[in-house]
Amino acid sequence: MKKATLRGVMTLGVIMFTMACVTVNIYFPAAKVEKTADEIVKDVYEGVEKEPPAKPGGSSSLLMLLAWLGPCEAQAADATSVSNASIRALKENIKGRVGQLAPYLSQGNVGIDKRGYLAERNTQGLAVQQVAQMKRLVNADNADRRRLYDEVARALNQPQNAGKVEGIFAGKWRSEAPGGWWIQEDNGNWRKK
Repeated sequence: MKKATLRGVMTLGVIMFTMACVTVNIYFPAAKVEKTADEIVKDVYEGVEKEPPAKPGGSSSLLMLLAWLGPCEAQAADATSVSNASIRALKENIKGRVGQLAPYLSQGNVGIDKRGYLAERNTQGLAVQQVAQMKRLVNADNADRRRLYDEVARALNQPQNAGKVEGIFAGKWRSEAPGGWWIQEDNGNWRKK
């Protein structure tokens, strides 16, 4: 009987020790996401404030094509940020679109919502074609933003935390937005920066 009790106690001890050694990695690399969001958002917004507001509906496709075909600026990757080919491509898509969206953002037709996505606020002063173009741009930009957050989370081996990545980016999109743009506060209220 003593042998069976001793064996049971030892088995229970081994099981408890094994369970104590198993750790669940719940670490979320917020600092890396913040650094990545900071770099991407600043790069996307670079030069937006300096440009005079263009008329909505203007075409800059030729300029975007020429810029794409021209030489690229080389930069060393920062060890504290997250990047891969997909992330860079999505950032370039968003950056290439911001010039077309800037007039709508400056006029308050489009704002940045509390989740960091673009939101249609009104269509005042816009022709039907401009409204259609604005909607296409907003939808395309939001789709790229959603993919960007998923891709950053995947690059960090944190696909289950894409929502956290979205939240960090949302704060950056709003805090770095140029003056005169509309942003939605966490409480849902809209304000002009």
